[in-house]
Amino acid sequence: MNYIDFLKTLDLRLEKYFEEQKSYICCKKFCSACCEKGDYPISNYELEYLMEGYKSLANPIKIQVQENFKEMEKGGKCPFLINKECSIYSYRPIICRVHGLAYICSTGKAIVPYCTNNGLNYSKEYSTGILNCEPVKENLETKELLKDFKDVEIRNLIDWIM
Repeated sequence: MNYIDFLKTLDLRLEKYFEEQKSYICCKKFCSACCEKGDYPISNYELEYLMEGYKSLANPIKIQVQENFKEMEKGGKCPFLINKECSIYSYRPIICRVHGLAYICSTGKAIVPYCTNNGLNYSKEYSTGILNCEPVKENLETKELLKDFKDVEIRNLIDWIM
């Protein structure tokens, strides 16, 4: 299976899910809470594609990304986040593509976005660990979505780079 073709199909499904769930989602341009602190687990396929995006950046942006990686070692923001925008948005990993949605994971429990705890997505429907609305019925975990690919390895972004 071709990763780029896979992403086209995935993005169409995600577009449908975001439309269905839009009353629970409040993501806006320059809202980057999900990118400000995290481990950013990605697969080897995503890393390869992400690096294509990196290569396409203008040199000053590449330099900023490199500087951001140094800060990331201290538990900082995603290195590709510049001025509260993703510098490689079209090349972003699956975890970023699905962020904002609540979905069913491999254990059968609902996964809610990180920002729910900050009063954002799904926060009005989520209390004491219970989601009071229907999540997306598909398991949107990276490992599950890439199950048809060979030799998938998932690591935190910093572990791939350092």
